[in-house]
Amino acid sequence: MDALDNSQTIRRATVPEWLRQGETRLRLQTIVRLRWLAVLGQSLTVIGAYWVLGIDLPIYPLKGYSVTMPVKNPSAAWSVSLSDDAHKLVLSRLGDRLRIAGTAELNGYDTAINEVRCQAIVKRVMELFPGAGDPSKAEFWTGLRPATPDNLPCLGATKYSNLFLNTGHGTLGWTHACGSGRILADIVGGRRPEIEFPTR
Repeated sequence: MDALDNSQTIRRATVPEWLRQGETRLRLQTIVRLRWLAVLGQSLTVIGAYWVLGIDLPIYPLKGYSVTMPVKNPSAAWSVSLSDDAHKLVLSRLGDRLRIAGTAELNGYDTAINEVRCQAIVKRVMELFPGAGDPSKAEFWTGLRPATPDNLPCLGATKYSNLFLNTGHGTLGWTHACGSGRILADIVGGRRPEIEFPTR
């Protein structure tokens, strides 16, 4: 979940005047066009750029990388999702492509690709699965993940009656997605969450 990918422009924005005037409900037509909000009926969920709304959260961008390369030898390539705990990498098979993602770099809002880091990922994969992929055709990508110091996401209500938080999952965005969605659906629906989770 790369919620901070447009933060370079959003983080310079000021809190809109109508928020400073004490509004308790956000105007859907005013902010629905922004990519960092998800719409749930008449409710909104913040997945990034919460500071524009005057919400203070313990979140920092955690930069991650992914490498995608074509399969070279199908019999040498993995066919299920794997984790390399020693190097903090996750390996996936996407048809005739191999995807390796991971690392955690604290580098502010910089989204420049570090070639050395990418090549280190390629090197590790070739050590684990020699001949599986074609590193000469590898494609590199990087993105920012909203992370908290204790690795627990920020979920729940805010000072605005129709704005809810679902952010701060760090490197576990996909892992926590279904559980967080279930918790948030219960909160938005006025029910006690079936899944227990720590509150901030």
